[in-house]
Parts: sequence; C-alpha cells; structure tokens
Amino acid sequence: MTKPGRSVATDPGLYTYRDLLLATQLLHTLGLITPEQVKSSDRLDELAEEWFTHKSTLLSRRQDQFPFEIAPTGQQLLKLYENMLEDYAPCATTTDLANRFYFLRVGELESRIAEYKTEFHTLLESTN
Repeated sequence: MTKPGRSVATDPGLYTYRDLLLATQLLHTLGLITPEQVKSSDRLDELAEEWFTHKSTLLSRRQDQFPFEIAPTGQQLLKLYENMLEDYAPCATTTDLANRFYFLRVGELESRIAEYKTEFHTLLESTN
C-alpha cells in the first residue's frame, strides 16, 4: 500500500533495497549528487529507462518485486528521489542515500546467509 499522496512509482517503500541502491548509483554516476542537481537534470527520462532495463531490475521484475511493468518517467524518478530523501532522513544527498541502501542491502544478504547456514546445519544433523 502506498503512502498518501504517492503513486506506485514514487513510493520507496514498494521497492527492494537492491533497486533503490541501483537507482541512486545511476544518479551518482551521472554526477547528480545534490537534490538541486537531480531536479535540474535533463537526463532523468534516460536514466529512468536505464534503471528499468538494467539486469538487476529485470531480475526484480521476474521475481515480482518491482512495483510496475513500464519504465518510470523522469518526473516519477525525481519524485521517488525526493521521497527517498524524506523517508530516509537525515540523508541529504544521492551519496548519503546510496550509502544507506548499500548497508541495508548488505544487512539483507547477511541475514539470508545466516538463514541458509542454519538450514544447512539442520539438514546435516537430520541425516546423521
């Protein structure tokens, strides 16, 4: 469910950390670090398309983890970015967001690995 005043495309809570990390990394590679730089960029439509067609995003879409089936517009990407800054305060820049999503993603992966280790040890013990 989206937050009031947000669409499916602009609510960060509907995306995986992997997808939000990629979006912020793509912004960063274009040198769009401050909110002002993002807002004034004329490359957001191109970047939104690149994000949508990236192999990582394709994986999310195949796993039904990406909230919609068509590429977002540049304006939707901008609104998503603004909502990320709001939801993940005190992040104030693209770099701050990318770092936050990186560590959140690493935490997810570490948790998964721990679950798999537990499952593996349980299976080993049950065969003895």
